[in-house]
Amino acid sequence: MPYAIETFNLTKRFPGQKGPASMLRRFSGEGVVAVDNVTLSVKRGELFGLLGPNGAGKTTLIKLLCTLVLPTSGEAVVDGFPLADRANVRRHVGLVSGEERSFYWRLSGRENLRFYAALHDLAPSHAEKRLKHLSELLDLGEFLDQRFDRYSAGMRQRLALARGLLHEAEILFLDEPTKSLDPTAAMRLRETIQDLAHGQGRTVVLVTHQLGEAEQMCDRIGIMHCGKLRVTDEIGHLRELVKPAERYALQVSGLEPATINELQRLEGVADLAAEKCGLNRLKLDLSLVEGPANLPRVLKTIIEAGGGIEKIRAEEVTLEEIFEEFTAKGEVSGRYTDQPASLRSVAGELCPSRSTTPETKGWLEKAVASLRKPVSFVRRDFKLQASYRLAFFLQFFGILFSVATFYFVSLLFGEAAMPHLQAYGGDYFAFVLVGIAFMRYQGVAMGTFAGTIRSGQMMGTLEAMLVTPTPLSTILVSSSLWSFAFTSIQVLIYLLMGVVLFGVDMGKVNLLAAVVIQTLTIVAFSGIGILSASFAMVFKRGDPIAFLFGSVSTLLGGVFYPITVLPGWLQPISYLLPLTYSLRAMRHAILRGDSLYELAPEVITLAVFAGILLPLSFLVFRYAVRRAKMEGSLTQY
Repeated sequence: MPYAIETFNLTKRFPGQKGPASMLRRFSGEGVVAVDNVTLSVKRGELFGLLGPNGAGKTTLIKLLCTLVLPTSGEAVVDGFPLADRANVRRHVGLVSGEERSFYWRLSGRENLRFYAALHDLAPSHAEKRLKHLSELLDLGEFLDQRFDRYSAGMRQRLALARGLLHEAEILFLDEPTKSLDPTAAMRLRETIQDLAHGQGRTVVLVTHQLGEAEQMCDRIGIMHCGKLRVTDEIGHLRELVKPAERYALQVSGLEPATINELQRLEGVADLAAEKCGLNRLKLDLSLVEGPANLPRVLKTIIEAGGGIEKIRAEEVTLEEIFEEFTAKGEVSGRYTDQPASLRSVAGELCPSRSTTPETKGWLEKAVASLRKPVSFVRRDFKLQASYRLAFFLQFFGILFSVATFYFVSLLFGEAAMPHLQAYGGDYFAFVLVGIAFMRYQGVAMGTFAGTIRSGQMMGTLEAMLVTPTPLSTILVSSSLWSFAFTSIQVLIYLLMGVVLFGVDMGKVNLLAAVVIQTLTIVAFSGIGILSASFAMVFKRGDPIAFLFGSVSTLLGGVFYPITVLPGWLQPISYLLPLTYSLRAMRHAILRGDSLYELAPEVITLAVFAGILLPLSFLVFRYAVRRAKMEGSLTQY
């Protein structure tokens, strides 16, 4: 197919400010129109420039085509795939922006690119070949193993371009890629971009505010204003549309004011401006209708009046003038569009999706491939946490001080606590040790999922991850793996310190029961955490889920004391919390050695919590993602 990108009346309307008024706007169809009925075609192998003032809708259009934002109406086909086929669209596009913060600053360039390669489903061997090729293409060699926070602005932009090219995308969207670059770095990046389009045959859509850059590089340009695509054409054709009169600059001498007046009245002279440029010299800016036919008459008049012609130069309409023309008009004239007839005739009709042939893989290869992304997230998070060495080790000293504190607090209770602790062996320190250790799972679940969304939004990495074929749900779950693994290590250290330093008796532990309870606990708490992340995505701040489960579970979940010490009217509320069942079952499994059969009521209840909360959380999460994409706030904090 000749076109890499086709849009048909593509429209994006944002609801505007949140609140009761926004609900009315949503139902009435009102709101802020960012992209207004854009119909566009971009040819394969074309370097297409997209221009417009701030707020014109350029970035929103790019995000629509990268499936980061959902359209309000209209359709688009990207490399043969409709926007609804998000995974395939993302496999065929690469997004490069002028945003420098969309990498992990404490990882090296190579580690960053390896991580994003995994999200694009590249096997490690293929990823390394791509890194080697891109290192040579973009001259990254000596910088790849340096930490990203030590890169110059030019190097960061080259790494962003490498990320966009990792999966050999056929279509590249470049959103102000030379922003903040010095002239030399900008020139090198422009040369690379031109080679990608004209040398390698990739389709490049360049969003830029630099008109000279667009004029120098682009095959065609489109100008957007107030959400509308005002024009698309080659710059030469646009010059003819904007200024049919030809322009000339003349330097003359010995010309009287009366002659200037005579020239202005000549037939074919559309405009004439005179300016002194020296002693007895004038600079004439002359616009002529049918210039070649009327220019001799103008020159003859000057000579006959005793003037001398020192210089004469034909001048082209500048891109700045073209830009001003199309961003100042209130409506678009039909003569300014160059859409092919075939495209206009099918506007609003969706082209059929291009078919893809699935790769044939053995079960072992599929299993390894399915683990590649989770492993890449664990590796990323481990390296990030380990890069803060002091904080990494201080956490273990914090565990020691926490355990010691509760040990000495337990000495205050003595026999007074025995009636309430008989079911757990009668030792308050052992009781509270299990409580504070395993409550960490709830804390991690409540924080890690919402934290993944928030940190990705603030750093800009969430948008970079969402341009890959990896679903947001996979990103969310995989981002929690290291947190849960590290928490399990911390829980083990809690228990070992209690045994080794303070003599807690855990010789009766039923390991199988403890593992099953721990697994169900993580699944149930993950459901709560994903619900929390959904609220964070929609409301940004103010999370009732985290507040409710965090505060109420600490008070009523039996962390620091058995729930039997609570007033009778509060105890029923405790049984609505998964933490209550988790801690009671875990204490029985660790301190008394109860089997799964003996713990069946707690295990079944935890399984019910997990079976309800996890599917419910993913349903709510899907709704939250869709709403955020409709509002354009998915990647905003």
